[in-house]
Amino acid sequence: MSFDERLVPEPLLENWKDVREPSVIHEADQCLLANDAFLELFGISRHQEITEMFMAQFVSPWPSYHLRLGVRQALGRRLDGTEFDIEVVSLPFYSSDSGIIYQSILRDISKIKLWEDKMLQSERLTAMGKLAGEIAHEINNPLGGILLYANLVKEDLSSTHDAWVNIEKIIKLATKCRIIAKGLLSFGRSSSRTYAPVDLNHVVTEMFSLIEDHKLFSGVNVDFALNAGLPHLMGDRGQLEQVVINLLINAAEAVNGKGTINVITRLRPGGLGVELVVDDSGPGISEDKRLKIFEPFFTTKQHRGGTGLGLSITHGIVQRHGGKIVVEDSPLGGARFRICLPLEGSYSSN
Repeated sequence: MSFDERLVPEPLLENWKDVREPSVIHEADQCLLANDAFLELFGISRHQEITEMFMAQFVSPWPSYHLRLGVRQALGRRLDGTEFDIEVVSLPFYSSDSGIIYQSILRDISKIKLWEDKMLQSERLTAMGKLAGEIAHEINNPLGGILLYANLVKEDLSSTHDAWVNIEKIIKLATKCRIIAKGLLSFGRSSSRTYAPVDLNHVVTEMFSLIEDHKLFSGVNVDFALNAGLPHLMGDRGQLEQVVINLLINAAEAVNGKGTINVITRLRPGGLGVELVVDDSGPGISEDKRLKIFEPFFTTKQHRGGTGLGLSITHGIVQRHGGKIVVEDSPLGGARFRICLPLEGSYSSN
């Protein structure tokens, strides 16, 4: 049904044409007229007839009977089938004896939603880090007592005593628990920021020399592309060593003893900081797991003894250094862990 038939005043249409946001005029579900921004947003070519299309094709859910007026969020769907988050504002446009014509203005909010999700994830990690630190503090003292008394009992026993082996197991397991508790405390505790200059390249080569003979790396090809002119950064060397060790072991476990690992250091664009990149040729990390990968005790290695602490501790250390860590698809086909660290102080960058 055309606008002439509904006698829509021309000035009203002229004002509508000035709308820059994606906008469509429709009668219930039937599209009548759309501006260029709407056509571009939903991938509609100019030769296609908009009057043969329906709002339910582009907005989901779209009400079958009574149009919901006002602002709401929905799922947008392009003609090629791709989906994205949108905000929809639907209002009456013109009313006549033959019915009501509506105007809907739409906005792509997919980037905003992604940013909100990242902010929520960051807040969640902060809260979990605080909780993890409190839990670790509560269990650390009892573990110390267990170790103390176990060692006292051990001193009173000979190595041939029947209980000797059991006492050894108690000490070993309690020590492992203390290591986990120490990691949790490191994850949840803020740093004093008494940093010193650190040569990231030297940290990488030194840490790899400590673990290269481990069976995890026996069938793995590790290539290094370290920027020779990389400036030193201000940081806690011990903590950064832990970051490098965690990422290298994580990559080796991902390729499961056979594959390729690339380690890259480079200066960030504009000289804002340095980057450490670790690529692996493993199976990669799915999108749903990327949001959880830095949470304490989350692991994808349930059958290989993973504790789920390595990446969460790494995340905490990087944050305390004013940097960020992201996981991406690797050119090798697996996962890429990219760490961005400022040379001094904090920065905000994508």
